[in-house]
Amino acid sequence: MRATVIVATVLCGLIVSGCGGKDKQPTATPSFDTSATTDASAPPSGGNGTATSPAPGSSTGGVGGPAAPTYPKNAKDYVQALLQAFGKNDKTRLGQLASQGAVLQLQTQTGLDPNWTVYVSCGPDGSGYTKCVFRNAHGDVASVRVDNAKLGSPMAGTEALIDRTTYSMDPGQYASTFAIAWGNGNTERMRRLSSSTVVSFFSGKKAPVGQTTSAAKDGDFWNVSVYGLPAGDFSFKLRIANGSLGKANAIVQASNL
Repeated sequence: MRATVIVATVLCGLIVSGCGGKDKQPTATPSFDTSATTDASAPPSGGNGTATSPAPGSSTGGVGGPAAPTYPKNAKDYVQALLQAFGKNDKTRLGQLASQGAVLQLQTQTGLDPNWTVYVSCGPDGSGYTKCVFRNAHGDVASVRVDNAKLGSPMAGTEALIDRTTYSMDPGQYASTFAIAWGNGNTERMRRLSSSTVVSFFSGKKAPVGQTTSAAKDGDFWNVSVYGLPAGDFSFKLRIANGSLGKANAIVQASNL
């Protein structure tokens, strides 16, 4: 910055009897011209004499302003961010990542475990779209469709469907839900319907393609025989607490038929 300061000093003038005389006139007060000229070509200073400029990718809202939203450029990360916003009930972020239709689909789902941390798969879902599947700690399954052309941009999520874990009041249906979860590799749902000890019983065994069930009451429990299909596939028996039907963790034991 180039500044010019002009200082004009008015010297004492002798009128009649001189500066030191008895009839000395009052001395004029010095005046200062504090006007300054600035070189328009000079960059603004950052306080230490160094020019400053916004950092790449920073918000233009000023120092301390909110950061601009980011949008993942691949389907897996995009869906994970979308489900994280859903789990946190962050409506602003969800609206940035999902279309209005997808947001409405998710808003019908309440009371779900918010931790969508189990990645299952991502794959093509029609021309120009990808579907990614995640599970939460209760075995609920989220299938989210994204528009590939919008990845890295707002509202790429176009569809969000949730397959919830259900807890039937019917012992045969409860056992069948467990068996289907095993066939689908949904260990979170298996554990939610039973316990870690029951789930470990099925470790290393091959799940049947299909099954039929037969339930028999035994005091406060139901013994449900699950027959694997086609014939010859693995069959097993589940013991279900009658008082826990319609709730989580009703299956208390598993054994061979």
